[in-house]
Amino acid sequence: MKNFCPFRRNITFVDCEETPIADLIELLDFIPNKKAWGYPFRFGILEISEKDFKLIASKMLHNDLSALNF
Repeated sequence: MKNFCPFRRNITFVDCEETPIADLIELLDFIPNKKAWGYPFRFGILEISEKDFKLIASKMLHNDLSALNF
């Protein structure tokens, strides 16, 4: 990934780990119906709040958000 250049977006890739969605469903605001949690993902791209983003990132980065430029 050293020579990878993302197209049209100014982004920085950081090392992270997968995290189970089951641990997050009840906490995420963009999932209104927790029993049908997959519904918001049907269209592939969706907008989420900064709060939800930071929650997901904190799990993937083991609570070290210093890599994010917020």
